[in-house]
Amino acid sequence: MHFSKYTILSRPLTGSGYILMNGLSGALDWVPNEIGDALDIALHPRNETMLRQVAEALSDDLRAAWKERGHLTEAAPQDETELVKTLGGAMHDAVANKPTFMIVPNLDCNYRCTYCFERPIQNALKRQGADIAHHKGNVVMTEDQVDAVYAGISQLKAGKGLQDGGQIILYGGEPLDRNHRDVVEKIVRTGQARGYHFACITNGHDLDAFMHLLGTGGLEQVQISIDGPKEVHDKRRVYIGRESSFDRIEANIDTALTETDAEIQIRVHVDPSNIDLFDTILEFFREKGWTNNSQVIIYANTVYDKDEDGNVLAEIDHGDIVTAIGDRCAPFDNVYTSAPAIHAANAMRPAFLNGERFSLKGTYCSANSGNYIFAADGRIYACWESVGKACSRIGAFDNEQGLVLNKAATDRWFNRNVSNLPDCQHCRYALVCGGGCAQYAEYNSGDLYQAYCDDFDRTFRAGLADQARRLLREHDHPAAETHAREESNQQQEREMV
Repeated sequence: MHFSKYTILSRPLTGSGYILMNGLSGALDWVPNEIGDALDIALHPRNETMLRQVAEALSDDLRAAWKERGHLTEAAPQDETELVKTLGGAMHDAVANKPTFMIVPNLDCNYRCTYCFERPIQNALKRQGADIAHHKGNVVMTEDQVDAVYAGISQLKAGKGLQDGGQIILYGGEPLDRNHRDVVEKIVRTGQARGYHFACITNGHDLDAFMHLLGTGGLEQVQISIDGPKEVHDKRRVYIGRESSFDRIEANIDTALTETDAEIQIRVHVDPSNIDLFDTILEFFREKGWTNNSQVIIYANTVYDKDEDGNVLAEIDHGDIVTAIGDRCAPFDNVYTSAPAIHAANAMRPAFLNGERFSLKGTYCSANSGNYIFAADGRIYACWESVGKACSRIGAFDNEQGLVLNKAATDRWFNRNVSNLPDCQHCRYALVCGGGCAQYAEYNSGDLYQAYCDDFDRTFRAGLADQARRLLREHDHPAAETHAREESNQQQEREMV
């Protein structure tokens, strides 16, 4: 009996212990320092001799329990890999029967953010000969197109044996531009009549014009970016009217929290130029009452850029973000070091609270199982990173034939999963990560069916420890008192500095 090839160990928890996870079974277990320290050495890098020694030192009862949980196994490594392929394919097929939908009512934006990956599209909107351009009338969705969108969604759902209803995400460009309020109103009201509710990714500048749509049954979740203190944010997220974007966003968030029950997700883009100011903006959030607020989620996220060869690079690795600001986030229940940390937290919570297994997956995101993005240019795209680009175009909805899909394109995008990503199948995170971003993989390698790891190892191990810390603090656990004491000491040290 030996440790599974898919054994995952968290970073050390603040105060005491580690979290041991199996990437095949999804089992999560707290382990004390004396075991965790030995495993940490044996796993990073993996040393089979040391792992055997750790297994042999376990008590008979613990060894039996860990075999049942999947941490220990008698299966050969190649048999575990075959199981990963089988599970990855099966889980992909299961989610492929639950398509997701996004609507892009506006491919232009009233911001000109310094790092925006959609800038090439925005720059071309006034050019003669551009595929998407104002003179072609395909930048802003019409109300007639809204009807065509919902006809297409109903057709796609019926093909899966599904009824209307569920979540639709509004995306852009800038979806909540007050100049296009009528079309957004129709999107939401038509969707509500069909049983849909909404989330939205917006710059938040014109949120006040849509406040009546926010809340349960309407725009239930709203993601807005604030990139630092006002003087920094305004230079990074630039409103084309030149007024302060920071002031407008701050006021709109306050109104949304006061007048609606919508969840507000505040995303802080960080890179080497502004990460040292994270403390400052976090203190601003605290003074506003946005930290430890159940209606708010706050998280940092790296900025991506392309080098001269077109390769996507993170301006700062997720793991480095954890190192730089992890202890700053620790005192707050709603502040995270990254979007992956939030996703990990959501998957871990049922496991910690109810004894369930971690929710594994065979794909990275819905772009590889059935994501349909209906855009104002009348096309349908698979990936929100490449809306408006031919590389993720999978069909059209605004024509005489109604919904038309390109089978070769949909197969290429929607069949990618761990079972056909050979490099992923041997990774301990295969069924946790799902292969990484397909579009970034294609940008960097020219092949959609390559892995894109994006510092996942450090990010996930840190997220595993962070979520355990949160739950230990919330619930009665032998280590909870130690965690609380350590966090209190750290907070006092920061205040002294």
